[in-house]
Amino acid sequence: MIISWLTFLCLCSNLYSSSALHVPQHNCDRYFSYRREESGSYFGLFTAKHGGINSLTWEVQFTAHGTGQAGSVGSLMPYPTKDQAFERIHDGGLGQVYVRFQDFGNELPKLVYAKFNDEVLCRNSEYDAPSSTMTRRQSMSTSSPIRDIFATPRQETTASPASLPNPFLNRIVPRVETDYDECGKEGLASLQLGGDLVTRGQYPWLAALYEGTSSVSYKCVVSVISKRTVITAAHCIYGKEAANLWVYLGKHDRFTNPENGASLVSVSTVRTPTQYNGTPIPDSDIGLLVLSEAMVYSRYIQPLCLWTSNMGVPPNEGDTGAVAGWGFDHSAQKTQFPKTVSVRLVSRDQCLREMKRAEDFITARTVCAGNPDSHGPCFGDSGSALIVLRNNRYYIRGVVSLSLRNGTICDLSKYVIYCDVSKHLDWVHQNMVN
Repeated sequence: MIISWLTFLCLCSNLYSSSALHVPQHNCDRYFSYRREESGSYFGLFTAKHGGINSLTWEVQFTAHGTGQAGSVGSLMPYPTKDQAFERIHDGGLGQVYVRFQDFGNELPKLVYAKFNDEVLCRNSEYDAPSSTMTRRQSMSTSSPIRDIFATPRQETTASPASLPNPFLNRIVPRVETDYDECGKEGLASLQLGGDLVTRGQYPWLAALYEGTSSVSYKCVVSVISKRTVITAAHCIYGKEAANLWVYLGKHDRFTNPENGASLVSVSTVRTPTQYNGTPIPDSDIGLLVLSEAMVYSRYIQPLCLWTSNMGVPPNEGDTGAVAGWGFDHSAQKTQFPKTVSVRLVSRDQCLREMKRAEDFITARTVCAGNPDSHGPCFGDSGSALIVLRNNRYYIRGVVSLSLRNGTICDLSKYVIYCDVSKHLDWVHQNMVN
C-alpha cells in the first residue's frame, strides 16, 4: 500500500511538472483567449468585436521575458481554416484569427495589445527589460463575389426563370492580403538573453552589399527602402562603378552562396550627396543604390520605413534603437549570421562631452548612440541602419558611419557616430526610385 501511494504521488508530481506552464493574465477576455490543443501545444485565438464585417484587419503584439527561451510567435491565420473562417464571415458571423506559440518552455508570451480595424480592443503592460516584443498583422477581405464554380452553366440563348443563376450558388472568394508592402514590420524573433542573434526574416530590410566581377566579396550592410532602392553609407559606395556592385537581398548566412529565399541583384545607379567627397565625415555619409530591377517582396525581403519630417525627436534624444549587421565580433572575426544590439541615442552635447577626440565629426547632421555593455556595430557593419520603433513600426533614423578604434576592433565603450537620416530626407526622396 505504501509503494502504491508513493507511486501515485510520483505520478501526480510528474503530471504537475509537465503541465506547469504559466499562462499570463490579460484584460482582453472578450476578444482573446489562450487555447491548448490535444497535442499539448498552445495557440492564441482572437475574435472580432462584431459580425457582419467583410473587411477585417488585425494587429496584435506580444511580449516575453528574455529568459533564454528559443520560442517564436507564428503568423496570424484565419481560424480554424481559411475556408471555414470566410464562410462564417460571409454568413455574418464573427471573424476569428489565431497565432501559434512554439518552444516557449514554461511561460507563454503575454498579450500587450490587440487592434481590430483601427480600434484598440485592449492593452496590457509590457515586461521590463530584458524582454522581447513581437507584432503580428493580418488583413482579410470578402469583397469579391463571383458565381460558384459548381453552378451549371446556362445553355439557352434566352434566359428563363429556371435558367437564371441561383443566387444561393454565389459564394465569396476569400482574399488574405499579404502585408509585405507595409514598411518596418519585424518578423519572428528568437528569445534569448542578450538577444543578439537575428532570426532570418526578423529584419527583412537587412541586405548585404557585395563588390566584384568574376568573383564578389562582402563589403557593407544596406537596407531596403523601396522595391528599387537600398540605403547605406556613402563611404561604402562612393566612387565605385555600379557594374561592380551587387545587393544580396534576403541574405542571412554569409557563408552560404547561393542561399534559398535570397536574391543577388545588380546595381544600375550609385548616388551620394554632392557635399560628400570621400573623406570619412559622417555629416553627409549617406548613399543610395538603385537596383537594375524591382525586387519582389517576401517574408525575407521587405522595406524599412523612412523617417518623416513630422516625427518628433526628443530634446535629449533618449530613443532606444537597434542596429544589425554582419560586422566583426569581439575577437575580430567575421560573423556568419547577422547580429543585433540595442542602443540608446544621446544628445549632441552629451556626445561631445564624452568624445572630445571626435568633435570634428559630431555635427548637427549626425546622431550618437551607445550601449552600456560596450556592444555595438563594428567593422563590416558600415551602412547599417539605426532603427527606432515608433507606432509599432521600425523607422531608419541613422546610418552607421564612424566609431573609435581599439586595436583590431572598435572601442564600443564610446558612442558610435551615425549620419542622421532625418536631416537628409529631402535628398533621399529626390534620389530614391520606388
